[in-house]
Amino acid sequence: MNNVIPVTLLFADGVSHRLDVACGQSLVNAATASGLNLLTDCSNGQCGTCTAQLLSGEVELADYDPAVLPDDEREAGVILPCVCHIKKSCVVEFPYDSSEALSEEAPPIAGEVVSVIQIAAEIMKLEISVNEKLLFEPGQYVRIQPEGTQFSRSYSMANPPGSNLLEFYIRVVSDGAFSNWLLNTQVGDKVSLSAPHGTFFLRDETRPRLFVAGGSGMAPFLSMLRAMKGQTQSVPTTVLIGARTPEHLFALDELQSLRSDIPQLQVKFALEEGECPDSYAGYPTDLICRLGLDAATRVYLCGPPPMVEAGRAAAQEAGMPRGDVLCERFN
Repeated sequence: MNNVIPVTLLFADGVSHRLDVACGQSLVNAATASGLNLLTDCSNGQCGTCTAQLLSGEVELADYDPAVLPDDEREAGVILPCVCHIKKSCVVEFPYDSSEALSEEAPPIAGEVVSVIQIAAEIMKLEISVNEKLLFEPGQYVRIQPEGTQFSRSYSMANPPGSNLLEFYIRVVSDGAFSNWLLNTQVGDKVSLSAPHGTFFLRDETRPRLFVAGGSGMAPFLSMLRAMKGQTQSVPTTVLIGARTPEHLFALDELQSLRSDIPQLQVKFALEEGECPDSYAGYPTDLICRLGLDAATRVYLCGPPPMVEAGRAAAQEAGMPRGDVLCERFN
């Protein structure tokens, strides 16, 4: 077998790039060495941000979360470039334009912790101020790196675009590096933020919308709903929120206010334990097939991988095409 293997990368805008990849080398690392910044986040097969389609050839995938890449999708040629190692000459297709891969990483944005409080079971609200108003698409995320650390994590903004006060809702993970920092950080601590990233953002469409959130996956939907507030044109929007118990829910007062401010907005809750007004016993994805949604509905799913996969399957069963389902997974 040759030590160097040719690989062709195809992008949604029709542009292609040829790489010479060392046998067994990571596709993402080979692309980076060639000046391409393929979209990726976790870099270890846990989020699905980098998902691409293998059109021909052979690759080997290192360990990854099977909820992010189910067996049927892998058999259909879907790959995760962040854990993908090249074995034979291949062609890989990406679902975004080449301009996204060719753009240089923007310089970090300086930020400062304004407040950090616990607002629900296992959920912290973190507010960070930046010098200039941050523009982004509602639903996008930034990577946050605390000053003096070697780690960073990605979190979606919950505030609407155009503010210099950024709001995040973060689930506390036992012994997690970022969680440990979060539990001990103080007002005034410094952080660095990446430029906004992500293809999971609110589309400007007149079709109905379904938002399905699991836990802190509600954060990007708050940004979307806040951006929708006051728009002259309203479309039917249903929000399904899943949580373990009522104590895990947050932003309830604002959601009630948004119901009044946004015509045709419905909010329903699904709880694994306990109950609250408008709540269902079970998972939010259980409700999708019961809503009688228009087949033209655009579906947005944000939460842990198993919830996202269950939601995608339920949406297809309810008649929504796979291509109309947008997903954001996190652990």
